[in-house]
Amino acid sequence: MAFATIQYFSRSLRKASSMNVVFPDDPATPRPYRVFYLLHGLSDDHSIWMRRTSVERYVSGLPLVVVMPDGGRGFYTNAVEGFAYEDDLIQDVVGLIDRTFPVKAEKSGRAIGGLSMGGYGAIKIALKHPNMFASANSHSGAVGFLRPRAGGLEPEFARIFGKSPAGGPEDPFAIVEKTDHGIIPALRLDCGRDDFLLAQNRDFHEHLNKLGIVHEYDEYPGGHEWSYWDEHVREAIAFHAKYLDIPMKK
Repeated sequence: MAFATIQYFSRSLRKASSMNVVFPDDPATPRPYRVFYLLHGLSDDHSIWMRRTSVERYVSGLPLVVVMPDGGRGFYTNAVEGFAYEDDLIQDVVGLIDRTFPVKAEKSGRAIGGLSMGGYGAIKIALKHPNMFASANSHSGAVGFLRPRAGGLEPEFARIFGKSPAGGPEDPFAIVEKTDHGIIPALRLDCGRDDFLLAQNRDFHEHLNKLGIVHEYDEYPGGHEWSYWDEHVREAIAFHAKYLDIPMKK
């Protein structure tokens, strides 16, 4: 696999930004490649998945491009007051990858996933843009971050979401109720049993069940930590491979 850091000007953010990309370097790898957009958590940046996991090794030999964008502390959301991180991902990042790499630039060629803030972002964006992604996964996602059970929002996050975001356009619980269930991407969620976000994941899992939305959900030993995410990103890759029509290595 090859690795690159791409510096680009984001028209949505109106500033320079960065992404890391892992992509096939074997000329025998069949094209078009599929793409896995892999999102980081609140305290990290575009470099963290490469620094803390072996994701490059896990996708070695696959016709898959892994794109790791920088979402700042913006929850992959167009802030009420602040940066338009959702537009940056959907328009600037995906647009640049579609134009630059030999990828399948349609729903059946794209997957999205992430951890914590990125898990929230992946599920939210897949539900808001169901015609863009074949599948979405969340590790230890902050999927119930905007619900009353999660407590009040700090001023930083109120500037992003507004003062009363529960049930609004950025709340996955509300979005999934309004999205055409016939076109929802395949969903997978997992969380560690010692993770402080476990209750949110259980609540969202139950919400999907009540709505009759088929999805995968698993709990495993572990907490909100990189040893957990490094282990379970391999399962996410295998999950996405099914919906991107990628044969997995034996």
